[in-house]
Amino acid sequence: MKTTVIHHSADFDGIFCREIARKFLPEAELIGWDHGDPKIPFPAEGTVYILDLSPDCLGGDTYDSSRIIWIDHHKSSIEKWPSSIPGYRIDGVAACRLAWQWFANVGGPVNRAEGQHGYHLPDMEAFRNRQVEEPVAVMLAGEYDIWDKRDERAETFQFGLRSQELSEADWFILLTGDGPSEHFVERLLAQGGMLQRYQQRNDANVVNFRSFLQPFDGLTFLALNTARCNSLSFAAKDVPETGHDALMGFYWTGKSWKVSLYHARHRTDLDLSKIAVKFGGGGHRGACGFECKGALPFCL
Repeated sequence: MKTTVIHHSADFDGIFCREIARKFLPEAELIGWDHGDPKIPFPAEGTVYILDLSPDCLGGDTYDSSRIIWIDHHKSSIEKWPSSIPGYRIDGVAACRLAWQWFANVGGPVNRAEGQHGYHLPDMEAFRNRQVEEPVAVMLAGEYDIWDKRDERAETFQFGLRSQELSEADWFILLTGDGPSEHFVERLLAQGGMLQRYQQRNDANVVNFRSFLQPFDGLTFLALNTARCNSLSFAAKDVPETGHDALMGFYWTGKSWKVSLYHARHRTDLDLSKIAVKFGGGGHRGACGFECKGALPFCL
């Protein structure tokens, strides 16, 4: 019977999910999706995996939730959708790390706590303390996605991943978790380090001359109007003395405004996802966003 895998297509957490699914479900149909794309019709048969996304990606009014395996980590989605949907979801652990545990150790547990063969899926603390078995590439990609900066290689690894188009053979090596995988990771880290140093200098120049403070929904944001932006773009001014509570990047896509919100280093206590949900979006506490077709809400 046909198996369908729907994965987030816009970042490496979702792309790692895709490749993990390809490794363990080689016959599955892989469908990439990003927020704003047309909804995907619910497949007529077979199991439907939703990875690093919520069931919001599905079109239509009805679907058989018993055929869905939902693996995700976005706070707003976990709170919105029923916990009864089969799968594995932990706010604070990247989807690629959850997907690896699911496919490598269970393959299809009946609920999010215990596998069919008595295998207990790791909890938040096991991931946080790195007490799980996984390829180092999966760990680095996952910890970067949730802004876990304990291992400085995580950010450098992202630059390495962006430095080249990875082939199917490259992905096979990265996901083996043995010596060749570790050597490949080291090579990507070396390439990424050069790109990272360039990007840091460029970001510092942009944020120093183009950023501004913007009041929005009771907070003060350090803001940039740019299409190429993440929390690291603000590093040169992301200090308490700047006077901001959080970070914001926004740009016009040609059809709508896309707004991204991020934790400031000194204000990780804020739940920015509440603002994103309020304006029709969602995401994590410290990394989330929304789109609007009319005027920007902080310009009204």
